[in-house]
Amino acid sequence: MVRSARSVYVSALAATVLALAVLSACEDGAEGRQRDGGPAKVSKEQAVEVLQRVARRAPAGSAREFCKSVLQRQACEDAWEESVRQRCLKPGGMPRVLRGAAVPDTRTSDGGQVLLVEGRTAGGGRYVSEFFVTAPEGRPVASLGVFWSGLGLGNSPLGEGVQVLPGAECARD
Repeated sequence: MVRSARSVYVSALAATVLALAVLSACEDGAEGRQRDGGPAKVSKEQAVEVLQRVARRAPAGSAREFCKSVLQRQACEDAWEESVRQRCLKPGGMPRVLRGAAVPDTRTSDGGQVLLVEGRTAGGGRYVSEFFVTAPEGRPVASLGVFWSGLGLGNSPLGEGVQVLPGAECARD
């Protein structure tokens, strides 16, 4: 069976963000609430601030440098390498926030805020991704950080199928 480069990329990157999907699992009736019943611990405004900080550092540096301030460092480095090294995708500027939604805590993971972001890669490709921010130690932090990949959370409160994957931008031989 011959698989397209796009389907291989989606499969590989989907495996990379499996931990993110587990982290974002929603429980019915708990949307926007913490385990103690209080409001979500990361506001949309805080999540946007984190996105802006991440987006300002995104174009330059290595995966290790880019991912040093995110929660899931290894998953971030893997996603960055897949996106930048293998697909030649780099962000083309500050993404636009389309909307956000609270992600509640579960028995096994911290909730936060997920933003649906849209932008263009440096090569002009359009992407729509979900960007998850959580605050396990009280300070909002990006979970993964690679916002230009076109991927999202599993069981997202923003709905399924809202992401747009950008095409690879590597030079053709």
